[in-house]
Amino acid sequence: MKRLIFALSVVACLFACDDGAVKQKSTQKSGFEVKDLNTDCPDCDQYVLMSTSRGDVKIKLYRETPLHRKNFINLVMNGYYDGQIFYRVVPGSMIQAGDYTSIKNPNKRDIGVNDVDYTIPSEIDPAKRCHKRGALAAASYNRGEYSSGSHFYIVSNKKVKESEVDAAERAYTKELVNIKFRELQKPHAKELTKLRALGEEDNRKKEEFNAKVNELLAEARKQMKGKDFHYTKAQRNAFLKEGGMPALDPHYTVFGEVVEGMDIVDAISWVSVYEGRPRENVFIKKITVIDEAQ
Repeated sequence: MKRLIFALSVVACLFACDDGAVKQKSTQKSGFEVKDLNTDCPDCDQYVLMSTSRGDVKIKLYRETPLHRKNFINLVMNGYYDGQIFYRVVPGSMIQAGDYTSIKNPNKRDIGVNDVDYTIPSEIDPAKRCHKRGALAAASYNRGEYSSGSHFYIVSNKKVKESEVDAAERAYTKELVNIKFRELQKPHAKELTKLRALGEEDNRKKEEFNAKVNELLAEARKQMKGKDFHYTKAQRNAFLKEGGMPALDPHYTVFGEVVEGMDIVDAISWVSVYEGRPRENVFIKKITVIDEAQ
């Protein structure tokens, strides 16, 4: 998964585009129309059963991520995932699906670049929803500002070092400064875009652009001073005792978790792979909406 680093130029924060967990968003139209079938239920979690060629996995979708939950349920109720393959596997760490073209042609080489024709605003909040083992999360674009409409992955990694948790805290603290910086620069977007364009041929305008960017960045750092991010004791213990991928927290929305069938996820995550693709296709037979009791 590609992630821009805070230490890069702040210009990148303004204008760069990150493809996140999706290799490259295709411009091809999917032709898949999502019908708004599920009703709003802001005070309830929802559950789905994912039947795969390796077994069944029960997943809870969080009420605290209503945009992602509603979108996923709509795709499920329209049969979007039925027949797809897990096109990407990181051995022992994660499994990923969401490319609709894998239904008709599961063996083509460019699976993973095709997406539905919309994105979703991110709902990232590691303080409440982190990449613990079993987490269901959405692939993302543009430094995690918005998510893929259909690509998802499930975390299976079992080993996390304390140093990795510490590094993830520092990374998200820096990302919080980036978020504040992007918020502060929005009212100045037109001015900055114009100065940036003029600065390509005028050194004085380039200096004005850099000065304005540095001013906004300094203000972002000032406002976020003393607001370092820290995982809760329970989250830290979950990472260290059960596993997960904390490094992904600053960039991808976690919107659910596996409640039954992690052994199936583990089995899929350990299939033989070549360049990230399973040598033997593992299919999603069907995903259905179910009651919690099922």
